[in-house]
Amino acid sequence: MMEIYRILDELELMIKDSKKVPLSSGKVMIESYRFLDRVDRIRAILPEELETARLIISEKERIVKEACAQADDYVEQSRNQVAQMVDDNEITRNAMQMGEEIVAKAEEMAREIRRDANEYADGVLTHMEIVLKKGLEAISQGKDELNESPREDY
Repeated sequence: MMEIYRILDELELMIKDSKKVPLSSGKVMIESYRFLDRVDRIRAILPEELETARLIISEKERIVKEACAQADDYVEQSRNQVAQMVDDNEITRNAMQMGEEIVAKAEEMAREIRRDANEYADGVLTHMEIVLKKGLEAISQGKDELNESPREDY
């Protein structure tokens, strides 16, 4: 990710440090091969960033699946504990109450785990979306600036 930012900084400096075209309202002359080289490097890096995003999504799905399985285990353990406490006296009533509390607590924990996993994944994906949008905007801006400047034959 940092490599893209470094290349974008290079492109920005290239444009800022370029010679101004007289009487052109701020247009500059840049060496197109240098600029296009940087754009090619960004294109080469973007698939890596997209792969990273795919891996993060995969990891999110794994975490959510694991959290759901763990929550289901908690619920099943709680139900088993309740079933083992079955008796017709005062102990049974207390055990039933405790079992219901355990099940409720396990279900609440499961909801919290699912919610936290989804929030984490959403945050990571939002961050990746912002980074990728900025990169694409910079590429688009560079292409627009290249298309606006007069072409020179080398």
